[in-house]
Amino acid sequence: MLEQSFSIYHLEYFLAIVVRVMGAMAFAPIFGNVTVTRRVRILLSIAAAFAIFAANPYVPLNYNSFLEYTILLLKELVVGLSIGFVSNITLTIIGMAGQFIDREMGFSMVSAFDQSFNTDTTITAEFYSMLVRVIMLVSNLHYYILSALSDSFVLIPIGNVKLDSGRIYDTMLQYMVDYFLIALRIGLPIMIAIVLLNVILGVLAKTAPQMSMFVIGIQLKIFVGFGILVVTIPFLSNITGYVYEQMQKIVMNVLQAFY
Repeated sequence: MLEQSFSIYHLEYFLAIVVRVMGAMAFAPIFGNVTVTRRVRILLSIAAAFAIFAANPYVPLNYNSFLEYTILLLKELVVGLSIGFVSNITLTIIGMAGQFIDREMGFSMVSAFDQSFNTDTTITAEFYSMLVRVIMLVSNLHYYILSALSDSFVLIPIGNVKLDSGRIYDTMLQYMVDYFLIALRIGLPIMIAIVLLNVILGVLAKTAPQMSMFVIGIQLKIFVGFGILVVTIPFLSNITGYVYEQMQKIVMNVLQAFY
């Protein structure tokens, strides 16, 4: 419940909440997409900050000068940016899996523009990423970002931000290891199918050298790859759930580095 008295100290406390929330919204999945305009992001950030301000009791901030308050806001911004960034990079696992698939199918030279990271990516990686975002929306997984933001104010109260750089380094290092392993597991069915197809084509090239296996192989890889994609698409919801669990894990590990 909102307090009846609202002083300049409450406003300073509210601004600190807004800074952390806006930092998270800048990079968070779904909310931080470039298709979401800045005005919408600002309005969502203010609305979320107001809800968090109303749900959490006011605690006086400990600072003595304008410089100390500025440093306090910068720390809150770092916490918000960290939450948004680490939750967003987990989705790059899907993109890496799509690049593995396109490399085997022969689509690695075909690129599409990824609006989330403003970079060129392969078509299967973009297709997988869009499907995962749709699944996140329809299953309300994007609410986890708001939940993590709200919980961060309980774990790390305003003005009590501490940074353990060693823990963040270990978390990101472990993520890089899991990043390639998970992406490889997602693309493994198509990769195995293409490897078996290459073995078969190699045998046929020896037994029937008059046949152009290079031309036939390119077409067969595309057909086999699309066939496996159609078969494995129903399992994309399970993949999204697994990526969601990884998102929870890395966000919690990063939050623990700030208190």
